[in-house]
Amino acid sequence: MKWILKPSPEIPGELQSVSLNPITLQLLVQRGFFSKVDIQKFLNSSYDDLHSPDGLAGVKEAVDRLAKAIKKKEKVAIYGDYDADGITSTVLLKEVLEKVGLSAETYIPDRNKEGYGLNEKALDMIKADYGADLLITVDCGISNKDEIEYARKKGMGVIVIDHHSIPKALPQNCILINPKLPGQEYPFKDLAGVGVVFKFAQALWKKIIPEKEAHLKWFLDLVAIGTVADCVPLIDENRIFAKFGLIVLQKTKRLGIQEIIKTARLNIDEKNPPSVENIGYQIGPRFNAAGRMDHADLTLNLLTGKDPVKARILALELESMNSARQKITQQVLGEIKSTLEPGKDYRLIIRKGAHWPMGILGVVAGKIADEYYCPVFILRENKDLIEGSGRSIEAFDLISAVSRLDDLVEKYGGHSQAMGLKIKPENLPKFEKRLEKLIKDVYNEEAWGKAIHVDAEIATEKIDWDLFSETRKLEPFGEGNREPVFLSHNLLVREMNLVGNGQKHIKFSFSLDKDKKIIEGIFFKGAEIFSQMKKGETISAVYNLKSNKWNGSQKLELNIIDIHNKQYG
Repeated sequence: MKWILKPSPEIPGELQSVSLNPITLQLLVQRGFFSKVDIQKFLNSSYDDLHSPDGLAGVKEAVDRLAKAIKKKEKVAIYGDYDADGITSTVLLKEVLEKVGLSAETYIPDRNKEGYGLNEKALDMIKADYGADLLITVDCGISNKDEIEYARKKGMGVIVIDHHSIPKALPQNCILINPKLPGQEYPFKDLAGVGVVFKFAQALWKKIIPEKEAHLKWFLDLVAIGTVADCVPLIDENRIFAKFGLIVLQKTKRLGIQEIIKTARLNIDEKNPPSVENIGYQIGPRFNAAGRMDHADLTLNLLTGKDPVKARILALELESMNSARQKITQQVLGEIKSTLEPGKDYRLIIRKGAHWPMGILGVVAGKIADEYYCPVFILRENKDLIEGSGRSIEAFDLISAVSRLDDLVEKYGGHSQAMGLKIKPENLPKFEKRLEKLIKDVYNEEAWGKAIHVDAEIATEKIDWDLFSETRKLEPFGEGNREPVFLSHNLLVREMNLVGNGQKHIKFSFSLDKDKKIIEGIFFKGAEIFSQMKKGETISAVYNLKSNKWNGSQKLELNIIDIHNKQYG
């Protein structure tokens, strides 16, 4: 794979006296921090650094509307999405409203039967069964102009709390809260849905129960999970949500989350804090599993339940669903990859199947996009409608492109790199052809080619605990604030062995310098190049620095991303 070393930036004069490792300083400048104030604010961000919610358009009107609902004792319904962001948004808003004296019913649609967003049958049920006077959508709604008009005709007031891209035609006669709205003065536009709900909660509590406003931070376990799981950039407020949400998650009193941690066998306790990776790879996928395989109400009930026995049962059921989801994902992934040529330079991949479950299409599309590094649509075909998920790469704004093809599609929505799509079968060939043309017009081989972007080149003698400790100051890592990737040459291979289940990984022991300083490295899924390596040779590697704790001891280790030697690379 191609390695691209980022240019070493010029360090501004005022930063040359900053007491940081030069590599850490380089990383900060590369990420856009050019002053002491900016660096201090980033490294030492606090809960109090969150922006005032008053600047978010629609918030004041929504708070006033809720105050009216409290006074009139109106019935409220929350309509959420079925993914981790939508579920955490729903639970957060329900509990926040309860604290100000409003009991709210919740509704999450069935992914397979109803699809994403509002639908008229659900609105009929919400009005008939819940008697809702006020409908609040979370993590959805901004693209539901017609459905919101239908809700208004049924006598429901509507507040939309969303974060998705803005459609050409906005809903009318309702209150809209979305940091991406045109003319928006709010300073940060990349909040997850649950982040937008939290901003509304801040404003609501400030007006209704200001004496308890500080207690909102105990909801940050939900906010962190929804934020990380939705893959929004971990910068600005999202970084604060993740940073302090991980602290709350470590101490969470929510029985459902405690049981998920147990069933996932995560080592999280007072001495072992959770990580962004724990949310992204273990907790988040389990939150999503119910909505992908059956109905998201299972996760919702798990998070809101107070009975420890029921929580254990639901967590085990969720664990089983997640295992089933993983199995089906691999089956569909294998089926699709059998139609693709290994190593071919694809610029767009669209595949459809009649039997593929809706719930795993986004996951599969993401995996294909990562491997083939191009925009991907994985769709389920029915007689009258084809629907599914699209995923893209950083270099191509998928939803912006599809918005130029909206004469061909029935419905779409999402983000620049993740979206949902509904299209009639007869329009799919035209859609594919025109999308290919849009891609051709902007295609750039350098930007689109799959590559590893390296933050800094490190001499082997500089690989030490000081460098590791300094780079940890940039945590939490995630989208928009990636874990630093380093490059080192002249790593002398002393030992190497295949390890792990199926012997898929290579375990290395390297000499770093003339004093024979030793460091270990692990190259996950690197077994295919094992035969091309030999002891005594020197290699170049790109890697993350990791601290490996085992049996009470701790050692520095290279988490190898790729290797070059004379035979390979």
